[in-house]
Amino acid sequence: MMTDEGALESHTVRTIGRRIMPLLAPALFFAYLDRVNLGFAALTMNRDLQLTNTQFGTAAGCFAAGYVIAGIPSTLMLHRVGARRWISLTMLTWGLCSAATAFVTRPQELFSVRLLLGMAEAGLAPGIVVYLGRWLPSEYRGRMFGALFIINPLSQLIGSPLSSVLLAADGRLGLAGWQWLFIVEALPTLVLAAVVFAALADQPSEARWLSAEQAQWLNRRLAAQQLSVPASAGPGAGWRVLADKRVWMLAAIATGIGTSGIGTLIFLPLIIHSMGFSVWSTGFVAAAPAAVAAAALPLWGVWADRVRSREWVVAAGCGLIACGLLGAAVLLPSAWAIAPLCLAVAAFFGCLPAFWALPAAFLTGIGAAAGIALINVAGNLGQFAGPYLLGRLADLSHTHTSGLLCLAAIAAVAAALAAGQTQSVQQRLRRVSNPLER
Repeated sequence: MMTDEGALESHTVRTIGRRIMPLLAPALFFAYLDRVNLGFAALTMNRDLQLTNTQFGTAAGCFAAGYVIAGIPSTLMLHRVGARRWISLTMLTWGLCSAATAFVTRPQELFSVRLLLGMAEAGLAPGIVVYLGRWLPSEYRGRMFGALFIINPLSQLIGSPLSSVLLAADGRLGLAGWQWLFIVEALPTLVLAAVVFAALADQPSEARWLSAEQAQWLNRRLAAQQLSVPASAGPGAGWRVLADKRVWMLAAIATGIGTSGIGTLIFLPLIIHSMGFSVWSTGFVAAAPAAVAAAALPLWGVWADRVRSREWVVAAGCGLIACGLLGAAVLLPSAWAIAPLCLAVAAFFGCLPAFWALPAAFLTGIGAAAGIALINVAGNLGQFAGPYLLGRLADLSHTHTSGLLCLAAIAAVAAALAAGQTQSVQQRLRRVSNPLER
């Protein structure tokens, strides 16, 4: 039995991390892989399906449209039926949808299957944010999000060369390389769905691997923190939280991050290919931005937990996205444009841990599920706009430069909004520390 409170706290948090991360991290890995592998498939798929850049951007955006349609209902369903059942079901569904992409024959079919894929994945990322809020005190969420979200650049890092290898399987068993890409990369998701259903605990009370002492400490800490955010709990909280201006401000910032970040990532293989790299080498070159992002991401998570206002971390990330995209636009079609693209991708992934730790600072319970789902839906509106803008502007100008400049401007606006939020945060902190100011 532990008598030292600090040792108990540290051991409990480590135990939670060891038990839930091996289940959540692979789910995010394959979700992200099944989301962005469309960009690598486009290197040969666009020719086979006779897709324009605008049609390709629309297909990529249809994924985000599916997210928008199902985002809030899916997250609320997770809150109602439990993470174990809902996450495993969504994994089974999106694995089947991703594999089905290999058999589309025209643009309309591609639009439909990407819409269904987005609907299937809609509850995962916000659901994980809600889920971790039930397991971790707020001061640990930034670094846990940082450790968890490192999966996204790792997925890009591993998936990029893997996609090149699968594209090279063109003609095997009568299938094109891009068809092999969708089939092979979807199969692990189907297997993992069964593992998550069997092993994931919905809440601490169901975790047999927590000792009674650890469970008591965790319940006390989480209960104490929830008392500071009572407005997002109780009857009608799911609707009441939608009137909170802080939720809508985060939704606006999420739209800017999604537009600039995902738009760039989806078109990254095509942008690199336009520099003169072959289809085979594009996948390996595209791993460079992901490698930089993966190396830097843990530092962003630590910074997010140590800084007094996480909004500054988000603002810095958005500002660096804007600078990176601006630099890439200026340098294209030179291969030197890869350097600022690395900066933009690293900043995009880096600001996510800090950003997704913000809603949990003032939302809890069903209010957290509704508020986080709304913010995620807004971010996915941006993920529809980003690929579409890049594709449309590429068709009009026959270059990716104008599209990157547009996304850079959007990232700059998001940076300004996040920086503006810091003033209201500081005012709230002063009111908490000095009750006479209330």
